[in-house]
Amino acid sequence: MTSFMLYHHPLSVCSMKVRLVLEEKGLAWSGRVIDIVQKQDQLDPWYLKLNPKGVIPTLEFRNGTTKVLTDSAHIIRFVASVSEGNVLLPQDENDLQLMERLIDLADDIDLQILSYARHPSMEKSEKILNARVTKSLLMSKQLPELSDNYLVCAERSQKSKTFRVDNTHIENIEQSALEAITFVEKLLQDNEFLIGNTYTLADVIWTVILSRLDLLGYSKWLNNNSFPQIASYYLRMQQRKSYTLAQIQNEWWDK
Repeated sequence: MTSFMLYHHPLSVCSMKVRLVLEEKGLAWSGRVIDIVQKQDQLDPWYLKLNPKGVIPTLEFRNGTTKVLTDSAHIIRFVASVSEGNVLLPQDENDLQLMERLIDLADDIDLQILSYARHPSMEKSEKILNARVTKSLLMSKQLPELSDNYLVCAERSQKSKTFRVDNTHIENIEQSALEAITFVEKLLQDNEFLIGNTYTLADVIWTVILSRLDLLGYSKWLNNNSFPQIASYYLRMQQRKSYTLAQIQNEWWDK
């Protein structure tokens, strides 16, 4: 019997992408919340052995044997390829290539750094990153066999602390996002979805991207004056049942 176990967090962008593809695919799944805000569960040894990078989400696919998948871009493609459930992959080769381009464009937008940079409380986001660095370094000493993994985790969080206050870096991310948004706007001029009139994996990832950009205050990219096609599209995506079921949340962490 096929089953899916997702290790995730409600406010994680990458977790949202996977939850949404599971719901749009129409697959039953179970989940375990990994606290990445207070307890830093993603740095616990059992989880690091499951996901060596110490990030979320992680998906366990069980079908006689257990397959562990990490990296949301890889996970959503895998889920979409499962034979059961709704079809989310285009049949036409040109459409498939366009879908891949749209996914890559979305993944190139560093929403994690933007989220830390535009959080209403720099003190709270700084506290979260400091806790990750501290726990990573502590665990690297306590568990020598996982030391290299923990040091990579510490370095990643330290870079996030640096880049989120680097105005040039933030501006580059924003420029990349704006270019992608402009491309998406053109695609939607005569289409209901990003690839013609059929919902695909590209719509999964861009629904989450637009939701987070909305939270981050980039309203000029989501309104009728600047990008009318995107504004209409985003509203339609929010009205889909999957949007609610997948908990695509527009809220800040408050602890």
